[in-house]
Amino acid sequence: MPVWENRITSAFLDRFEGKNNEMRLRSVSIFPDFDGASAGEKESYLEAAEALEQKNLLILNWEKRGKGERLKTLVCPDIKKLFEAAGRKNPVLEAGEIRAFIKEKISMPEKARSHEKMFLFLDYLAENFKAADAKRGMDSAAISDFICLAENYSDIQKLKNITTRALSIQLYNDSKRLEYLLEFISPFLSRAKKEGVPIPDFSFLERSFPATMISGKLVFEFAPVELEYSPPLLNERGIILGLPFQSALEIQNIKTIEPKEKPAVLTIENKETFYALASGGGAGSSFGINNYDCCLYSGGYPNRAVSAVIRLLASSGFSFFHAGDLDADGILILQNIKDIAEKPVSPLCMDAATFNRYLLWSKPAGSALSRLESIREETRAIPGIAELICRIEETGRCVEQEIIDYRLTQASAC
Repeated sequence: MPVWENRITSAFLDRFEGKNNEMRLRSVSIFPDFDGASAGEKESYLEAAEALEQKNLLILNWEKRGKGERLKTLVCPDIKKLFEAAGRKNPVLEAGEIRAFIKEKISMPEKARSHEKMFLFLDYLAENFKAADAKRGMDSAAISDFICLAENYSDIQKLKNITTRALSIQLYNDSKRLEYLLEFISPFLSRAKKEGVPIPDFSFLERSFPATMISGKLVFEFAPVELEYSPPLLNERGIILGLPFQSALEIQNIKTIEPKEKPAVLTIENKETFYALASGGGAGSSFGINNYDCCLYSGGYPNRAVSAVIRLLASSGFSFFHAGDLDADGILILQNIKDIAEKPVSPLCMDAATFNRYLLWSKPAGSALSRLESIREETRAIPGIAELICRIEETGRCVEQEIIDYRLTQASAC
């Protein structure tokens, strides 16, 4: 197919959403630079449009000044014929075939049926696979490979102690096929979740390894394994411990070695500040604060490991304090921690007085200023936060956490 015929055809096919078999496009949307193009380029475009009309694939509507000068609109009366002429699959037909294929698979006594969430998700996929999904490249081969994963999903032993790429070779003889499938299936998982459909958890296949760090004289209690008692882990010296997401999932409860009615955790946004405050044999000892029993590194917005530990600490009865950057994101991270913990979070040195003290060494807030709008009213109502927001807006500046000397802290104020 000549260049301009291909461009015009692609303009229709790429915009096709599967709603109507007839499509109409304005000429300017296909060739927006028509007026500034050379005479030869204009002629090539018009000749290609006329050639498609002669093949009964398009109907051309010209401007009133006369045929042969300027096209107004191009109409495709039968998009199915245009797909055939272009040698491309019709996503509407393909989506229907894929839905039928999935239904056939899940009606068979496959292993996937033994895992309820996986079966419910496949059932959702069979009813809701759309033409737009086919256009994204989720073809029958990809669906077939995903069902292969579904069949193995219920046999957890096949998925343990193996990397994602090694498993991909085992299942598909392709080291990156599984990553490709997870990328394509992600929008379906989000859609199903929003619609209240239970979804299987594929997070263990993601090639990311979230972790956090915690310090403090703590006891980590574990759930029994096959009804057998699991001894707790004691951090008697209060040293910094690395805690990957998978390890955090194994912990059932966290408490202080010396029993406390209301233990407290200080979450810290910046790694350098975390090491400065959490080192030295336990939380608090290195900077003269005795109010906090442990320090937790949030690393910015909490990842899955941080979130898991926050929930653990919340369910274990800890009260929350947070030290972060004096900017929009710092306040939004505090807000995020509050949402995860479902408990109040008190800021440490996140106030106008601290901001003014370090204003000389501050930096421009830049585009981050617009994110102040995302701070909710209940967060602004936390003591010190509203005044801090005012100073950020007034100066257009922000203060990074790592320049704050927390040794100046007395009680809970800087």
